[in-house]
Amino acid sequence: MEYTKQIETKDLILGKAKQEDLESIFNNYWCSEKTSKYMLWVPQKNLQEAQDRLDRTINFQKDHLAFMVYEKKTGQAIGQAGMFEKEPKVFEDMGIGIGEKFVGKGYGKQILNGLVDYIFSELDANVVICSCHTDNIPSAKMQQSCGLKYDHSEMYTREKDNLTYKSDYYKITREDWLAKKR
Repeated sequence: MEYTKQIETKDLILGKAKQEDLESIFNNYWCSEKTSKYMLWVPQKNLQEAQDRLDRTINFQKDHLAFMVYEKKTGQAIGQAGMFEKEPKVFEDMGIGIGEKFVGKGYGKQILNGLVDYIFSELDANVVICSCHTDNIPSAKMQQSCGLKYDHSEMYTREKDNLTYKSDYYKITREDWLAKKR
């Protein structure tokens, strides 16, 4: 399936990663221990590690519903976001994250609403599912503010540090999305 190359919101552009993003994505997102706390990835220690990750990201984004997140006013890469089709017409997040200095500006909500709107309007989905660590209260609140409702929890062990944690799943149906749009 071919996906859009860009989704635009009020303050952000979700677009495909480029080599020019190296320093901004490293400094704004990939090097942060705090940002990676609830994520599956390990922070990059230097620009060489970030370059390797950027090369993999560019390649992955070519044929996936995955994006670098850019702040419009600065043009800087500040995070990443993506979804995958878990089963026909059911999409699940691959992670939505932005650098810590960009948190609290409503960007997470813009990212999730942009993805959800695209998935329902252009990909004819029936359900969109997102998840977050139970301890990640801001992420849970953001998902709920976008119309997603708690569905269930599951236990996981994270590969990067063998941490066992509970992840809460939220979902929105096509019907709920249409009602929200009215």
